[in-house]
Amino acid sequence: MAAIVVVALVVFLVPAFVAYRYTAPLQRGQFVTHPWRGWAFAWAALAVPGNAELKTSGMALRKADWLFKGTAVDPREVQLLYVPKGKPYTFSNAIGGRTVTHTVVPRYRFVWQVQGVVDTVSKRSDTVVALLDYATGAVLYDVRDDLRPADLVREPTATPSPSGSPQTELKPTASPAPSATP
Repeated sequence: MAAIVVVALVVFLVPAFVAYRYTAPLQRGQFVTHPWRGWAFAWAALAVPGNAELKTSGMALRKADWLFKGTAVDPREVQLLYVPKGKPYTFSNAIGGRTVTHTVVPRYRFVWQVQGVVDTVSKRSDTVVALLDYATGAVLYDVRDDLRPADLVREPTATPSPSGSPQTELKPTASPAPSATP
């Protein structure tokens, strides 16, 4: 009888531990306090479309790197969010001393939350810089929409010279051809 209870508990709790392992830290508590939600997560994971654009965190981070290439935004980490089916997801974000709130409606129950640094505003690495749709790869949120124009431009970096004073990069000039006479 005790073995049946143990097996039943394991079967009941395993999906909650799987969901706990694969979702963002801010959501993990819900799977511990409500383990039956792990089954909904497991079902959604099994029903992932085979042609999903961003199946792994690596794929999501590469997309974020491409999205923000050459900008003041440096994506550092992606985390999986599990959202209720057909429900909007609302989050708040601290950007440059102000708090902004956004609501997105993803097409699928999984969303990649991209966290990083906005060099011109803050060095905090927990700023949400993007939300990417798991199934389509669509950008659901882009932090640049919340930045002022001055915040979008990186300050130019000078190339340090040996003397320590900044200087601009010099283009090489053509050197004279070597003389043909000895």
